[in-house]
Amino acid sequence: MRRPWRLFTARGHAFLVIGLLVVLAAMIAGQRDLMRVGLLLLVLPIIAAVLVARARLRLSCERSVQPARAPLGSPLRGRIALRQEGRLPAGILLLEDSVPPELGNRPRFSVDKADLTWRREIEYPLLGRVRGRFHTGPLLVRTSDPFGLVQLDRHFQATSEVMITPVVEVLPAMRSAGGAGSAGESRPHRVGITGQDDVLIREYRHGDDRRRIHWRSTARRGDLMVRREEQAWDPTASVLLDVRSGCHAGRGMHGSLEWAVSAAASVAVHFLDDGFGVEIYEPDGSMHISGNLGQHSSASSDLAIGRLTDLRPRQTTSLHYAVQAADVDKAGQLVVAILGRLTPSDANSLLRLRRNRAQGLAMVLDVDTFSDEPTSERTRSQHELATEILVQHQWRVVGVRRGMSVAEAWAGLDRLGAAAIGARS
Repeated sequence: MRRPWRLFTARGHAFLVIGLLVVLAAMIAGQRDLMRVGLLLLVLPIIAAVLVARARLRLSCERSVQPARAPLGSPLRGRIALRQEGRLPAGILLLEDSVPPELGNRPRFSVDKADLTWRREIEYPLLGRVRGRFHTGPLLVRTSDPFGLVQLDRHFQATSEVMITPVVEVLPAMRSAGGAGSAGESRPHRVGITGQDDVLIREYRHGDDRRRIHWRSTARRGDLMVRREEQAWDPTASVLLDVRSGCHAGRGMHGSLEWAVSAAASVAVHFLDDGFGVEIYEPDGSMHISGNLGQHSSASSDLAIGRLTDLRPRQTTSLHYAVQAADVDKAGQLVVAILGRLTPSDANSLLRLRRNRAQGLAMVLDVDTFSDEPTSERTRSQHELATEILVQHQWRVVGVRRGMSVAEAWAGLDRLGAAAIGARS
């Protein structure tokens, strides 16, 4: 022990100092009885320090957090299993697990068994209140004597990793979110799965050439289906996520920023499961989500959720880099923008994304409803003007207020698309 003085608690230090003073006073006064009291005060913490320091704690620890991956706001359970085998009694063990404040309070518990061998399991509750990756542990083991004169701290090395992901909602199929082009054809269905001659089909429309009817698909689906084209189909969707810190309000899991991240995760997983290649763009650029056909399913979904789990608010004030990165990538079937508080400059930048894409969908958050502090009238009017610019340029825009789910906003976009298709018919 390099610094034995640190073994003593405040009470132990007091015993040593008082005992030394009493011994000196007794020597000067010639009081043997008083000296015995001083020696007892002086020796007691020293004996306790020797016993605690030499105690061989053969302590093993198994730890886990269940589940190790959970969506934001989910309850978790931490579990620690301790087992002790030693030659000397451990006395009193005080244990404290290191838990980040984002998951809850640090659990503290004690073991006061005098047996040489014992086993104990401890469980404690956690709550995923903040999105991200966290570690619980290491476990602190503090050995103390029964009088509280000495304490010795030891740490285990093992930790448990916890991943708090965005909430992913199951979105209904959007029949009006076609990627056929600006003409508004319904979304194509892929018939072939390999090669360069995959057949794309869609529902029959009045005026279509009957020679284009795809009879096999018609028999299988029960509705007339026609060939749209015969070429390899590689549908893609671009998701633009606004995580500028100055454009969101509210705190924690109930803030507008977490709603936007959850929406991006839900939309990305929805399109990946539907056979699309997906790329997500945030204010600093692309998040590099791989979503190739045949390889997209679980791998790309996990990658998208993992990247969004690690995403933090950006200090930038512009969507320039996000729009630029999305604009230089290949043209996609559609773009879905999840936006916070906007300015007309933001809206004009977003218009570039529609140049090579069939459709533009936007979930525009009413950020003020996520906060108790209303914004200025000027900021509010700019936000409304930016939303109107998007609507005037054929974007489907749905406003999102606090309390609305991602699925409800998605259904609102679908209704807007169905109404637009009905108006053209």
